[in-house]
Amino acid sequence: MPDTIFKDALIIDGSGSEPFLSDLRIAGERIAEIGKISAAPEDTVIRFMNCALCPGFVDAHGHSDYHLLVLPAADSKLLQGMTTEIGGNCGFSAAPVFGELTEERKKNLQEEYRLDLKISTMKEYYSQLRATGLGVNFAPLIGYNTVRACVIGYRKETPSPQEMTIIQAEIVKAMEQGCFGMSAGLIYAPGSFATVDELVEALAPVREAGGIFTCHIRSESDELVEAVSEFIEIGRRAKVRLELSHLKTAGRQNWPKLGQVFELIENARNEGVDIMADRYPYTASFTGLSSVLPDWVFEGTGSAYQQRILAEREAVKQELEKRTPESWRRIVVSQCFSGKAKEYEGKNIAELAEREKKDPSDFVIDFLASEKIGPNAIIHSMSEENMDRIYQKDWVMVGSDSEARAFEGVLAKGKPHPRGFGTFPRFIAQFARNKNMFSLSKAIEKSSRVCAEHFRIKDRGKIAVGYFADLVLFDPEIIRDQATFENPFIPPAGIEMVVVNGQIAVMSGELTGRLAGRPLEMGR
Repeated sequence: MPDTIFKDALIIDGSGSEPFLSDLRIAGERIAEIGKISAAPEDTVIRFMNCALCPGFVDAHGHSDYHLLVLPAADSKLLQGMTTEIGGNCGFSAAPVFGELTEERKKNLQEEYRLDLKISTMKEYYSQLRATGLGVNFAPLIGYNTVRACVIGYRKETPSPQEMTIIQAEIVKAMEQGCFGMSAGLIYAPGSFATVDELVEALAPVREAGGIFTCHIRSESDELVEAVSEFIEIGRRAKVRLELSHLKTAGRQNWPKLGQVFELIENARNEGVDIMADRYPYTASFTGLSSVLPDWVFEGTGSAYQQRILAEREAVKQELEKRTPESWRRIVVSQCFSGKAKEYEGKNIAELAEREKKDPSDFVIDFLASEKIGPNAIIHSMSEENMDRIYQKDWVMVGSDSEARAFEGVLAKGKPHPRGFGTFPRFIAQFARNKNMFSLSKAIEKSSRVCAEHFRIKDRGKIAVGYFADLVLFDPEIIRDQATFENPFIPPAGIEMVVVNGQIAVMSGELTGRLAGRPLEMGR
């Protein structure tokens, strides 16, 4: 079988070392040789002037779990150089699905993606991914919110001993079937109902399997310091590796708290707690608009909040009216799932409320109550200076916090966050080239090796003999994001080629259609 040989490539190997000129040979799925190489007549030889060759980017925080069943090619991921995604984040995973969660999940998948639910276990999910094919490698976590909803629904109380036994058994199965750990979304119901003791108990199977615990902490704004402390306590007591999801300080009043957060994390690291964090290179977040509501409205079932916010309108309004008028201008409706509300996309809550002649609280309540599937929103609330300080930490890596997106079909609707197409090119362009905060080698290391090693993904994240040939060929002077909040479906510039498991998935900035990725299993 012919090999693929890169000649005279500027190799940035992911170790943080200085770039070096060399040839590189791919044989099958893996890197076979680095050095001076003589090509055989049948080999494919690749020469690109002014380009660098680096490991494929490892997305520390993705949400493509169901999107990969709709869009196996993972267009937006591949085009920005991502070859591996950590999925199942923020407590949400594609499996397991049983019990009280089944009907709600089936309904939402059909209405949002036109996808029929055909899986109930992580084993079946892995099988479905293999049968469908993948453009990228996918390393799933099991979501605690998902498991808890299956076993006890959206009830606020702590699981009984019998229920916790079932929860732990599901986590054991998921870890045995290949998951890399467990995630939780403590800002989203029903994860928001979980206590520290409950999470420590649920993490016992993860500790036994050597897995990781990733977490969207309970608050990223007014109670940020308390939420980080809680997360560290969970990890210390459960004795598991930790990944703090999308570290941020949301809300101007909370920007000064970053120093306290750094102190908490670095003290824990000095004490032996294996904690790291990820971040996307933007100062706006993307989440469900329902996240502005108080936790108590979600108790019951996933959709019960729509009736509750109407029945308890005055109590909900009291909570929402704690927001400043300016904060409503920073919340932009980005994606709706009904034709009636399409006109709202791209507009902020304050202007929509003015147009409807309502105050913002009443507008949000009526809007959320009328939508079968909750709309998504972009929230502008972060500090660029703090983002710079976060990325300067060696223990922070890059995560898109995004799902795979397409140029047409159900995954090309609305105005989602531009990070879907732009995360890694933006990170490299902004921080290594424009701001010169660190070297290009350091930017690549934070985008590849650091994540692969922290999540214990075998033989990926570096350019080394014997490693899988997941590679990105890019122009360091040109690479940049082009997606915007107004037009998020624009691929980046400067990425010439992406190789996944030895096969060329992107050539001259265009998808080749090859589905060379695979679902990954921890330790295999």
